[in-house]
Amino acid sequence: MEKPEKYIKISYSLGFILTLAGVALVSLFQGYQQIGITLINIGAVILLVTFLRARRYRDGPVKDERTVKIGAYGLSYSWFISLMVIALLFWVEELGLAQLNVKQVLGILMFTMVITAKGIQWYLFRKGDVE
Repeated sequence: MEKPEKYIKISYSLGFILTLAGVALVSLFQGYQQIGITLINIGAVILLVTFLRARRYRDGPVKDERTVKIGAYGLSYSWFISLMVIALLFWVEELGLAQLNVKQVLGILMFTMVITAKGIQWYLFRKGDVE
């Protein structure tokens, strides 16, 4: 069995198990409604992402020198921007401009990392190459 097929089967299995566990928690136990709904949502997201990836990469992902280079550059730019956001958040807190708790800082950093990584890679793929 090839690696992509194994990944797809494992992901589908994990998604179904989480969804079924969530349905069981919601329907059988009264005190676990929120945990059950969370498991249902996680399982549904895993199933959806697995389905979309399986459709998109039927013949396997396109991977050549250009795509690897663009991916690496996009992630390095994203890392640098995230580092600048960390520095900015440090000075915002140090100067007392805003009171941020740990959840807020982690949320800002998580969204910054994901959005800049995908956004920069998308831009570089549209541009065609990195120079």
